[in-house]
Amino acid sequence: MRLSIKAAIVLLLLPSGAFAQEIPNFSGAWVLAWPEPDVRHGRKLSPAELIVVQKGRILRATFTEHGKTRTSTYHLDGTESKNLAAGGAPSKDTATVQYATLLIKSTVEVPKATLQMEQKWQLSADARHLIVQITANASSAAVPGFPLGSWENVYNRKAAPEVGSGKPGVGSQKSGVRKTPPSSP
Repeated sequence: MRLSIKAAIVLLLLPSGAFAQEIPNFSGAWVLAWPEPDVRHGRKLSPAELIVVQKGRILRATFTEHGKTRTSTYHLDGTESKNLAAGGAPSKDTATVQYATLLIKSTVEVPKATLQMEQKWQLSADARHLIVQITANASSAAVPGFPLGSWENVYNRKAAPEVGSGKPGVGSQKSGVRKTPPSSP
């Protein structure tokens, strides 16, 4: 009994934030490094870019690929957010942080199917790479334009323009990324 009273006193004396989980900050400009951009008509397409702005428990991700841009906003406390998925269909999303991983779960309703997607975002130890593991499932076997299965995207942090170089980001982007090919859908 005496031990449990002492334990209770110690817990009361700890600062209220002692058990609060620190949220990793994913803010930055990112460029897709893996999988590599497609080659079409004999030329390599520009890689996808991701701009992340994170303030407190709100994360805004702006994704640009093939000249198309979409922005999604997530509440990191698990509150539902409504966004548009890559194909333009409405998406209901929840986002939570578990240790150093941002977990985004999405449900997308399309004609004749319900799509479920889970994204796990993690920063590399040096915070130069953003690794996004994606798992996608659908209630119908084939959903046109929606890849099913699991894969991984690796983004490199875009460097700020070098002073005096005249060229934005020249020579400052590192390429040492983990290259794990996406699994077959």
